[in-house]
Amino acid sequence: MGVADSFPKLVTNEILKPVFTMAQPVHVICREGKLDDLLGQLAAHRLDIVLADEPASSSTKVRTFNHPLGESSTSFCASGKLAAALKKGFPKSLHEAPALLPSDNTALRRAVEAWFRDVGVQPRVVAEFEDLALMKVMAADGRGFIALPSAVADEAVRRYGFRIVGETDKCKVQFHAITAERRIAHPAVALITDQARNHLFGQSPSVLRHRKARAV
Repeated sequence: MGVADSFPKLVTNEILKPVFTMAQPVHVICREGKLDDLLGQLAAHRLDIVLADEPASSSTKVRTFNHPLGESSTSFCASGKLAAALKKGFPKSLHEAPALLPSDNTALRRAVEAWFRDVGVQPRVVAEFEDLALMKVMAADGRGFIALPSAVADEAVRRYGFRIVGETDKCKVQFHAITAERRIAHPAVALITDQARNHLFGQSPSVLRHRKARAV
């Protein structure tokens, strides 16, 4: 499987969990990279699936199919005293507060910045990251607050000792599985897409029937 480098690692971990409990043992190979590069590998059948935080563009040079997995609201987290201070008066408390943000080529960054404008806050950006795991490590050291999908906020709290400052459903990020075939045949791929939709993101069957795979 391919994982776009902007795709949150905690979400990847949650999506992959069901694979390791299958009756038939599965050997998972994860390749991380830029979405266009991964789509090339998908077209060459070197990958069975690509996980991305945006659908494959209609301008892509290879034929792919987008399978929406769901969407998540956004939670803002920090550690220790910073979290306690920011929790009071959220979201206005984020104004000029130290922020650790994903790089500007990510869907999460674009969504978060649009929400900042909507609520009239301008955090002080301390650092920007392509490696979202490193961003969480630095946030755990108290260097700033971070934004992450609410679907994995509890796991981030458990792993890194964060406290949740606040949450908004006005800032949402979508997640997609991209395949070279319209119909998902690989049992492991079918399992992780179904589990992500029904459990991680809570997409109901009625919603999914209206969000069929789209060819590009």
